[in-house]
Amino acid sequence: MPVVAPMPERCGGADTGRMSYLVGRAGEIALVRGLVADVREGRGRALLVAGEAGVGKSRLLSEAVRLAGGAGLAVLRGRAVAGAGAYRPLAEALGGVLRDEPAVGGEELRAYRPAFGRMLPCWTGESGESGPFGGLDQVVVLAEGLLRLLRALNDGRGCLLVLEDLHWADADTMAVLDYLAATVRDCPVLLAGSVRDEERPPPRWAHTVRLDRLDEAGTLELARRRAGGVLAPELRRLVLDQSDGLPFLVEELVAGGPGVPPTLAGMVAELLGGLPDGWRGVLQTAAVLGGDPDWTLLDAVTGAGEDTVLAALRAAQPRLVVPEGEALRWRHALTRDAVLETLTPPERAVLARRSAEALLARPGRGVRAAELLTASGEGDRAAAVYLRLARENRERGALRDAWTLLERAGDGVAVTVERVRLLTLLGRAAEALAEGSAALDEATGDDHARLCVSLAEAAIVMRAWDDGAAFLRRSGRPDDPHALVLAADMAFGPGDLARAADLARAAIDRSEGDPEVRCRALVVLGRCLLRQDVAAARAVHEKAVQLAAEHGLRPWRVTALINLATVDLTEGPVVPLLAEARELAVRTGRLAEVIVTELLRMEGVLLTEGPRAAEPAALEAAEQAGRLRLPTLQAVAETIVAQARADDGDAEGMRAALVAAAGRPGGPVEIAAAVPLVEGHLRLVSGDLDAAAALFDEGVALLRGHRQAAPVWHWGLWALLRTVTGTGGEEARAELRGSYPALRRANLGVLHYADAVAAGRAGGKAEAAALMASGDALLAEHHWWRRLCRTLAMRSALDDGWYDPVPVLRADLAAFEDAGDVRPARLARDLLRRAGVPARRARGRTPVPAALRTAGVTSRETEVLALVAEGLTNRQIAERLFLSPRTVDTHVASLLAKTGTTARAELRALARTVV
Repeated sequence: MPVVAPMPERCGGADTGRMSYLVGRAGEIALVRGLVADVREGRGRALLVAGEAGVGKSRLLSEAVRLAGGAGLAVLRGRAVAGAGAYRPLAEALGGVLRDEPAVGGEELRAYRPAFGRMLPCWTGESGESGPFGGLDQVVVLAEGLLRLLRALNDGRGCLLVLEDLHWADADTMAVLDYLAATVRDCPVLLAGSVRDEERPPPRWAHTVRLDRLDEAGTLELARRRAGGVLAPELRRLVLDQSDGLPFLVEELVAGGPGVPPTLAGMVAELLGGLPDGWRGVLQTAAVLGGDPDWTLLDAVTGAGEDTVLAALRAAQPRLVVPEGEALRWRHALTRDAVLETLTPPERAVLARRSAEALLARPGRGVRAAELLTASGEGDRAAAVYLRLARENRERGALRDAWTLLERAGDGVAVTVERVRLLTLLGRAAEALAEGSAALDEATGDDHARLCVSLAEAAIVMRAWDDGAAFLRRSGRPDDPHALVLAADMAFGPGDLARAADLARAAIDRSEGDPEVRCRALVVLGRCLLRQDVAAARAVHEKAVQLAAEHGLRPWRVTALINLATVDLTEGPVVPLLAEARELAVRTGRLAEVIVTELLRMEGVLLTEGPRAAEPAALEAAEQAGRLRLPTLQAVAETIVAQARADDGDAEGMRAALVAAAGRPGGPVEIAAAVPLVEGHLRLVSGDLDAAAALFDEGVALLRGHRQAAPVWHWGLWALLRTVTGTGGEEARAELRGSYPALRRANLGVLHYADAVAAGRAGGKAEAAALMASGDALLAEHHWWRRLCRTLAMRSALDDGWYDPVPVLRADLAAFEDAGDVRPARLARDLLRRAGVPARRARGRTPVPAALRTAGVTSRETEVLALVAEGLTNRQIAERLFLSPRTVDTHVASLLAKTGTTARAELRALARTVV
């Protein structure tokens, strides 16, 4: 007996209010029930129902809705429509909940409001952008925001997102679904969609169920149910002969009863033939227009008048159109197709042209208008519409849909210019350069200039500075302010700061009337000046902030604020301006800049509290940057993680983070330099200063000569290491003193320490003491950094006798221990011992890892375990911790028992994984 599940009927998305049945779909229903159960348990799933029109896809999805509702899941439902533009099914599904609950998602979703605003006016936010999310892929941004929204809905209890007719969905919607399906597995969300696989191959992101036509038993069972249990012999024969097992036709034939034409097309033709000419023309025009019947458009196209349009639509119910809410929908997509079949080709062409004219005057209907222009034989006009729509979609960030539209626009230089810009935004700059270069010889006039400028922007992305400059020269617009700004960027990239500054100033002089170009030029100039005059750089960036605020250029105000905060970072690690920059970045949906502000804040935390304090936020930033496909920012975050691992002596974890960072594409020189510099930090906190100095040499060698690189705080430590170890210290100090990294207090203060070491070694005790004091003053806010670097200086003070290091070392040791910085604390403790001062390790201050804490391991036992991992004997551990050998024996025995190990070698191996 076939399984039968009654439910409200939805034919092609239209709810007729009748009861319908799922017949012969036992396996599919069981699958849906299992997926809903998985979501209730927090496991996300994705389902795609494929099959031809009328086979029952909507009915199976309605069963999913029924089961989800019964399980307490929230349900969102949307439908794609041919030619409706980017994100239409998502906008329909989300529209209700975001209109009714605009604050859903709270703070976590706030940065994504501008992204949703591009689909839904109620969430427009404050982006004010002229480009797609500051270089981010809008698909990724929308998908990330949608993931958070779906997770927050229904108080986190789970939801079902149903999107029907995905064969009509735009490329950007499909890309969002592809991203969601890959990331939703750990969220209580079920994605479900339907697609006509004869029109579009099912995407691979979901478990696909293909519905086939019913066999004879299923056909008769469905017919009996529709007929109320009794099936007359004539109707039985009609259903078997004419339905071909298609559930929609089975129900239509049963509903029509004896005498109904044997095919749907015949039935529709007969219905239309019985209507007055004016009414018939209205319905035929509705079919040509596509989508659901829109009475306002029908009046504009036919000129029949509102009364005739309304009368025709009333007469078409319920066999051709059905009401749904405040609108009408075709009873089924096959119904509209059957109406179209009643028109001759010339009639279709004429109606298509008239319909296109009406649609061109309606926002959001341009794609369908272009399709109708093509159908009416006006291909050139259609191409112009496609090109215009592609530009609009590119500006709003719907890049994939823009690409699809360009493919429909055909050939031509104007299309190539737009393709080059799109390829660059899609991260395919190399393809953009190849395609645009091949078309340069065919381009003339303004098209040639625009193509050259677009190619120059692609070259900037590829860091092909010389190629970019050549394209700008070829554009023939040397004095154009936009070209001048691009040229300034190209000069800054390889480090020609003087030329970059001159070009930026020229762009500023010629940018009257174009505040955006002026703002961009000020930002470039400020970056150049930061390498030589901090005060001048601050003044220029303040101008950029003010200009952006005056003209409502929020994205450029975010950029200028971040650059102004970077100026402040040269003077101290605590920068209140970062909070303002981050808030504005959140409000405007500039997610990349949100991460940048977090990374700059983490750098300040690192210098004040230490790498371990910065690590949690750095890990979060790395994960977020990875999800948003921002490899450079992900790499920067990973170097902070590596620094924290190095500070803890975790060589394996440090190197894993560095390998990940160095492997990210397009990383700046600072990332490459971080590999030896962070490795050097590990050697430093382990007490091997000679190895640390050699590794710092490698890192500085990579940075040397790159004036566009950030003035990282390793420069000062490099000069100090070179001075303390007595290998090239004078040259290192001289190089740093004359370079732009010395403009940063984090470097300048440590340079004073290095000068103090050199002065003390030469016998100048008073001078050395004064230099130490000035270094301390410069690093007054850099608490952790000051302690670490001062420990190295105190080593020389102790060896050379020019300063009493004991009070400083005692204070720094206590601070290191309070912060749980075990290895830096050990450096200070060892120096105190060398000075003849007892330096017991603070009892109970060492943090206990979670894996050990659950086994009952104490803080003191964790200290012992860390020294066991280093290979020390019990006697050596006793000396290090100022304990008796017997006490250490007791601690080691307790560790063996608590950790379930039986030998010291096993304990050492365990310690290396958890301590």
